[in-house]
Amino acid sequence: MDDPNFHRSVVLLVEHGESGAMGIVFNRPSDIALADIGQEHGMDVSDEAGVAFLGGPVQRERGFLVHRRTDVTDSVKLDEDVFLSVSTDALKTLLAGDPASYRLCLGYAGWGPGQLEREMVAGGWLNSTISAKRIFDTPVEKIWDAVIRDLGIDPAFLVQGGGKQ
Repeated sequence: MDDPNFHRSVVLLVEHGESGAMGIVFNRPSDIALADIGQEHGMDVSDEAGVAFLGGPVQRERGFLVHRRTDVTDSVKLDEDVFLSVSTDALKTLLAGDPASYRLCLGYAGWGPGQLEREMVAGGWLNSTISAKRIFDTPVEKIWDAVIRDLGIDPAFLVQGGGKQ
């Protein structure tokens, strides 16, 4: 994609319907430390917890928690071992736990009616299945490459789509 917000991004599509689509990028680290976010919520979070992720260009002040913990209340199950939450209680629970079990993503990606479909036809996006392994266990700098290879595609052979949107 030409848009720098989505260059080599992997997006977890969480909603798709007649009114449009919403997704969360989970492979673009930000420079915002989780320890700083924890401090804003009165929590002592280790510097080793890492950073938040850039979930998309829309409403970056909103946090979306993609996680794999079944015990976190107010969560929506997206797939086996993949949940989504937006509550402050869930944030506190996850920040106090293992950083490998969640990603705090700031903002989201949004598409109007038919927009995502047009971008897919133009070659801007590839479709894959949800994978907890890719979201949580693959090193962040290797996620895009791994997802492309999971589709049976060698990234060296990808060319930018030339269709009109």
